[in-house]
Amino acid sequence: MLTLDIRQPGDIGEPGSYADGPVTGVVNISNVRGLPEGTRLSGYLWTGGEYLVGRYTEAHLSDGRAVPVCIVLGKRGYVEKEDWSKPGAAVVGRSLPAYAVERWP
Repeated sequence: MLTLDIRQPGDIGEPGSYADGPVTGVVNISNVRGLPEGTRLSGYLWTGGEYLVGRYTEAHLSDGRAVPVCIVLGKRGYVEKEDWSKPGAAVVGRSLPAYAVERWP
């Protein structure tokens, strides 16, 4: 489970509004060895079309190291936006399931 962007205000269970661009996420729940809870992730969101696509490419570990990762939002590499989303303002949950992948879907 991953908070999409630490700059987005609100509680974990609330929806957030997102635009295309870089984000800094944080790992809330992890079952991936070497990627503990609290790890910050650098990534990018794309909000065009019916889905929000999120890809995180770098993990910032507590010891100061930055390591490459391939982490996507949702099992298919995207999540559905809420019906009330507007162009340039995709509304989804602030925290969503995220998955480590070997290559981008």
